[in-house]
Amino acid sequence: VLDVLVYPRPRISIVVTGNEIIDSGVELSHGQVYDSNSWTLRACLEQYKCLDVKVLKSGDDPQQLIDVLRNALTYSDLILVTGGVSVGDYDFTGDAFDALGIAKLFHKVKQKPGKPLMFGKKGETVVFGLPGNPGSVLTCFYEYVLPSLGILMQQDFRLKTASAFLTQDYEKTMGLTHFLKGVLSNQEVTLLKGQESYKLSSFATANCLVVLPEQETQFANGSLVEVHLIP
Repeated sequence: VLDVLVYPRPRISIVVTGNEIIDSGVELSHGQVYDSNSWTLRACLEQYKCLDVKVLKSGDDPQQLIDVLRNALTYSDLILVTGGVSVGDYDFTGDAFDALGIAKLFHKVKQKPGKPLMFGKKGETVVFGLPGNPGSVLTCFYEYVLPSLGILMQQDFRLKTASAFLTQDYEKTMGLTHFLKGVLSNQEVTLLKGQESYKLSSFATANCLVVLPEQETQFANGSLVEVHLIP
């Protein structure tokens, strides 16, 4: 008899929050946007053979979000909440963490995009509070969720790292690490247009994230920078 140690694929819940989020195929009314986050997250998870994924939705109602999260906690190994992690009048994710006894291990990271990122655990369940903007969601997925998913599956899913030379000048403010979508080719990396956190167009063509440290502000054409390769 041969005993083989195996690890099950994690059960994952995606919780989409916001009164303004509606399903694709429905005509938009004023102030509404289509749900893109659940689709992009599911597509990313499928790359890693994570197929047991449920999508749950909550409006901007504290009790509704608590109820949805309580339900997800009963069967999920990993929960990804999108939206509601900042400090606005309709940002209830942090309060829901507290109400359900989800221990917040950190909230807010000195980075752009994705500064409001929240992370917690309850028992063996890992819970991420992701921003609502789709560009921020994907950046946080690749930089934080993916390594955590690898730990759950006993594999190393961290993005591969390389160095490359910038093909243009870039200036940023001090205090936040920037993750910028880029195209890497022959040890040179070009920053793409459409870096705003609400845009997905740059992710459609990017093959890497360019990491610019928080304390540096000026990057000249030809500067050597760190890049994280998008799978």
